Amino acid sequence: MRSGLFTEIKNNPWALGLVIALHIIIIVMLSINLSDDKKPDMPAAKKHNIIDAVVVDAKKYDDREKDKKLVEKKKIDNEKELEKQRLASEALANEKKKLEAQKVVEKKAAEKEKKLQVAREKKQENERLAKEKLIAEKKAADKKVAEKQAAEKKAAEEKAAAKKEQERLAAEKKRKAEEEAKRRADEKAEFEHALLEEERREEAARQQVEKAARLQTQRSQYGMLIMQHVERNWLRPATTNEGQSCDVIVTQTMMGDVIDVRLQSCSSDNAFQRSVERAVRKASPLPLPPNPDVFEREIVFTFKPR
Repeated sequence: MRSGLFTEIKNNPWALGLVIALHIIIIVMLSINLSDDKKPDMPAAKKHNIIDAVVVDAKKYDDREKDKKLVEKKKIDNEKELEKQRLASEALANEKKKLEAQKVVEKKAAEKEKKLQVAREKKQENERLAKEKLIAEKKAADKKVAEKQAAEKKAAEEKAAAKKEQERLAAEKKRKAEEEAKRRADEKAEFEHALLEEERREEAARQQVEKAARLQTQRSQYGMLIMQHVERNWLRPATTNEGQSCDVIVTQTMMGDVIDVRLQSCSSDNAFQRSVERAVRKASPLPLPPNPDVFEREIVFTFKPR
């Protein structure tokens, strides 16, 4: 019941003020009534008869006793009401104390809860800061590792690039050296080939000259051989004089057979010319040349008998 009253007061604090104000008004009114309960002054004696006086006094006494009882009863009732009010006030005071105590407890509990909440929040904040610190440290460490790895990778790439560049330069140098060596070798080979070619051409020219000279000699000898062969088959006419001559052009086959005979630049008569032509045709087949290179299909020689 008290918890219900306490809850009601807690929910309606204005009701507590109204009850207290009502009790104060009742206490003031009772105080005023008690001050009016003094015994009334005896009325002034009047001139009556003794019997009337006795009756009147008895009646007054009864009235006074009755009033006195009423006053006593009222007093008792007032005291009871006051006690009741006191008890109610005490109850209200106790409830108020309990309420205040409850408020204090609740305040302390709230403060404790607030402190706990602050502690929890502080703990959470510390944990958050610690977590953020760990995350930041991890990020910093990861960044440092990443930067180190990037630096190492960059250094490795630069080293590889430098090595590659050195290899390229070495290869380029080697290639140029090989090209230069090849160029020099080619130039040397070309020069030597040119020398050999020049020597070969000179030798060929020399051999050609020698061959031409040899062939010319052989041709001269071959011409003399043919002329001698023709001269052996020649019958001198009676009218032939010393110093007569004639250029003879003979067309022959590979076997020396005479196909045609032509004469030119003859410094003699017709008899001499006819005798020379007969001698050439009679000499067929002509002697073969000592060298096939000397053979000519058309032979020109000067017939000049001795």
